Amino acid sequence: MAEGTILGTTPVSTRVRLRLIGMARPPKKRLDHGRALPVGIYPIVNDAGELSGYKARWREDDPDGVKRNSAKSFSIAQTGSADAALAEASLYRERALKVVKIEGSILRGDPAERLTLNELFAEWCVGRGPDLSERYSEKVARYWDREIASRRISKVRLGRLSQDPALITRFHDELLAAGVTPANRAEVLKTLRAVLRWGRRRHPSALTVELSGLFEIPSVARKRLAYAADAYGLERIIEAVLSRDVHDDLYALRDAAFVAAMGFTVAARPSEWLYSATWGDIHAGSVELQRQRGSTDRTAIGLKTGARAALLLSNAAKRISTYRRTLEDRFGEQPDNGLVFQALGPEGPLWIEEGANQLPVAWDYDDYKNWTSRVWRPARAQAAKAADAPSGLAAMRFYDCRHTAISMALHSTLVMGPHGMNLHNLAGWAGHDVQTLQRYYAHVIARYQGLEPIDLEAECLVARARVAAAPL
Repeated sequence: MAEGTILGTTPVSTRVRLRLIGMARPPKKRLDHGRALPVGIYPIVNDAGELSGYKARWREDDPDGVKRNSAKSFSIAQTGSADAALAEASLYRERALKVVKIEGSILRGDPAERLTLNELFAEWCVGRGPDLSERYSEKVARYWDREIASRRISKVRLGRLSQDPALITRFHDELLAAGVTPANRAEVLKTLRAVLRWGRRRHPSALTVELSGLFEIPSVARKRLAYAADAYGLERIIEAVLSRDVHDDLYALRDAAFVAAMGFTVAARPSEWLYSATWGDIHAGSVELQRQRGSTDRTAIGLKTGARAALLLSNAAKRISTYRRTLEDRFGEQPDNGLVFQALGPEGPLWIEEGANQLPVAWDYDDYKNWTSRVWRPARAQAAKAADAPSGLAAMRFYDCRHTAISMALHSTLVMGPHGMNLHNLAGWAGHDVQTLQRYYAHVIARYQGLEPIDLEAECLVARARVAAAPL
């Protein structure tokens, strides 16, 4: 066998060869150039066996609070002589022991101090990515690339930011001077604040200052109150959806059920119906909004305020039931974990395999925006032409269906009783707290103050009958 090889493998160094065959390295000579070394000081020799410096060793707490060995070397080349290297090592160990006795460990510079804000953002994307929705991730990346990565602050290192936190204030001024609108400034600063908060938890020795207090997020005041139609206006929109020209009636039934689900549920959001509500979550008079079993955080983006239940009125329940019957007549029985408004293909609802699970395919954001453009907007414009259509119906957003459901509930027997208004149950159904309801719907509460409460189910049935009696 050739010299320098083991079992015919490629040549390896003497050090590696000895370790591989289980032999210890030859013991180092304890070279002290004529005198005994102090406790904790050890010689450093080069490959030729010559003294090259000294090493000071001691025990201290590591970042996790566990005792470990620590060391620092002092070379003859740097200090100028063996005596100087020994003196430096001895002095350093003495000081280190004093610090350890008081503090438990020696403070060292964190390598993360050299990270730039751009590099911290890249870490944040990797660390937080699995917990963020695709839409939010795209929005954050867009704001960062446009307003932060293009400016000097993106190249600032974390250590420098800790030394001069006023860099954040100067960045505020830079955005203002550049004419960035208050709404966009708010999004940019929220993004930067989120990244720095994460960085502060991740690298506390590099970001030694809490910077959150330096952020002055512009408040974007609401310019209009929440718009709410009524049950009659919603039924007119559903009528327009059902009467539009489509190549497959199944899609018309699905679209009508989607509008009804939003307008006659107290009270759900579009994302909750699209990403959370399954057939197994539909019950008599209610829908449970919760994460699907086996789904990831990224597929549960509809749960803005956590799992809860919402009231399902009959006008919504009947149309959802009609859509399900038609769907099952064509594609067979639908499983309980199928989404109510699952993406459809030529062979029926779409599914994707994820490990051992089959997960339903939800609409993506582009699907939703295309739907509002193709279906919702033409339907509301057509419905606004009807006699007695609510004012403002032609400009109603799809999200305003939620506002409409809450508005109708606010002046119904669900909320108003002989002892006044009780907002607690409605707040729970809507996924709000009472204060939020009062702030967003104060105009609705004031509008119906002192009037007799309506029977919500009866009001919805009357609206459907009116539309059926006088179609467009």
